[in-house]
Amino acid sequence: MNHRSQIAITKINGTLTMVYMEEDKLFDVLVDEAENLAVGDIYVGKVQNIVQNINAAFVEVQKGVICFLPLAECKERKIKCGDEIIVQVKKAAVKTKQAVVTLFPEMAGRFCAVTTRNKEKGISKKIQDKNELIRLQNVLNELGEIDYGLVLRTNAVEASEEDILFESKQLLEEMKQCMEFSQYKTCFSLVRKEISFYEKYIQGCQLENIHRIITDEHAVFDALNNKYGTVLEFYEDTSYSLDKLLGISSKLEKALEKRVWLKSGGNIVIEVTEALTVIDVNTGKAIEGKRNKETTFYKINCEASKEAARQIRLRNISGIILIDFIDMKKDENQQELMNLLRVEFKKDKARTTLIDITKLGLVEITRMKVNRPLWEILSEK
Repeated sequence: MNHRSQIAITKINGTLTMVYMEEDKLFDVLVDEAENLAVGDIYVGKVQNIVQNINAAFVEVQKGVICFLPLAECKERKIKCGDEIIVQVKKAAVKTKQAVVTLFPEMAGRFCAVTTRNKEKGISKKIQDKNELIRLQNVLNELGEIDYGLVLRTNAVEASEEDILFESKQLLEEMKQCMEFSQYKTCFSLVRKEISFYEKYIQGCQLENIHRIITDEHAVFDALNNKYGTVLEFYEDTSYSLDKLLGISSKLEKALEKRVWLKSGGNIVIEVTEALTVIDVNTGKAIEGKRNKETTFYKINCEASKEAARQIRLRNISGIILIDFIDMKKDENQQELMNLLRVEFKKDKARTTLIDITKLGLVEITRMKVNRPLWEILSEK
């Protein structure tokens, strides 16, 4: 049962899990990690230590829970041990590394994001259409002077002026109340709980590209029904679970395998190390009986590039990534391959940068670390 694209939210082994699928393939997986600090939570924390040689402060946000605060954020505000400060969780804890917090809380909606870092109004750099930029700038002008910074997101494209203004004013007011409310809270108080992980993901999606959002959880359906009722479905068949219908568990098991086979007969091998991740592209059985090897290598590399980009998203691989493609003699084939990678990486919600090709022919990539890798989460669950 294939669909153009869909989001499914269900429990896998007792844990609420959200997957984004295109056709029959998984692209994004998010798991409820309620026991950890959620990215976006705002706390009243206490500065416990300042270490100048690593340019960092350590802030306690819950009893015994210490977070990392870069001192680069404190240029305009000098802090000292014992200070109680408002912080927001920016990055989740990873292995032995503490969660990272910021002094400048942000709130994101479907069409805009509000920040306390400045009072500037702007438009996402991903929006390139000149007519749309003029229209959105006029919408920003309608807001007049504002207390916080505001940026219109890509979802604002073709959204109505009324919807954008309504959400913008609503988020600005919510941020104002949150910051004023925090002044009266005691240390270690949770000032604002971030919305659920699946709502946050859906907010960043362009709904016109989503065929459906399906869930078999009543609480999830109730939480989403008011905003996304037009594409939301409730799965009621208790005799055959949503997990089995979409084959989510079996697909997650494959997402942990080292070798991934391609339709052409080639394969990619994914090796995760402490320092970086290496992806090796192999011809496998794809060259048997083929005379024009250059064309064959190009086709395998193109297929491998799409699959590598998908696996990087799916497994939530971050940091330094090297891809060893099959060597090609023609420069134009190499350039086409790089262009294809750029297109695929633009679909990724995490910032992914294609650096260059080394003299040894390795493609260098960096991907922003936001959440923990999939293998680490699934091994715990």
